[in-house]
Amino acid sequence: MNEKVTPPESMSEAIGLIWEYQQTQDNEIATVLIRKYEPMVKMAAGKIARNRPDLYEDLYQTGQMALIRLLKQYDINLGIPFEPYAMKSMIGHMKNYLRDKSWYIQVPRRIKEKGALVQHAIDELTVKLERSPGVNEIAEYLDLSPEETIEVLAGRECYHYVSLDSPLSQDDSAATLGELISADVNDFDSVEKRMDLQQALGQLKEQEQKVLILAFQDGQSQRAIAQKLGVSQMSVSRIQKRATEKLKQIMSNASLL
Repeated sequence: MNEKVTPPESMSEAIGLIWEYQQTQDNEIATVLIRKYEPMVKMAAGKIARNRPDLYEDLYQTGQMALIRLLKQYDINLGIPFEPYAMKSMIGHMKNYLRDKSWYIQVPRRIKEKGALVQHAIDELTVKLERSPGVNEIAEYLDLSPEETIEVLAGRECYHYVSLDSPLSQDDSAATLGELISADVNDFDSVEKRMDLQQALGQLKEQEQKVLILAFQDGQSQRAIAQKLGVSQMSVSRIQKRATEKLKQIMSNASLL
């Protein structure tokens, strides 16, 4: 039987429970903590599963296992708030799981390897043609058959891997541009992240800001953005690519994530 321990009075109730669990490994305390932080696990799983709802339960279980490890490993003496720390860690574990399940396992290697080439072809042809290229045009550009091109495009669509999901730093669990722009204001520490993003956006040129907001927040096509701003679609494509790279560099250099 575990000896009764009492957490220091300076600790909050939640941190005190974590401290007590670490001292006793009491399963009843663990159950209380898991129930307390279950909404946070569900929030993280829902966020990561937005493009793969079929994997929600797996992501939820991944989050629960990560939470249990965190409750054991969390260093109270460092003074780091538990909830933002746990949310970031759980999202990192879920992203790793999703990356493995959604890409490296379900999509054949040959499709994965050609996916980057197809995306490059799409980017180049969009600028050159000032419109989205067709399958035959992509196939001809890459010297592939139309059937093979369609297969690669289908594989990429299954993964939902687009530039919006590129991490904004080298950290495996770093937030993405899409997550920051569309973050729920009720998410743990998302308000702070949105403020960071706002500051970074402020360092871009006005036209670059407009293009990113119209593309990623409003979901408008390059053609629609071009019409709204009175420029060519080719210009919008170049501005969007340049602005995204600048924004990623600004946030990475400033260690905002």
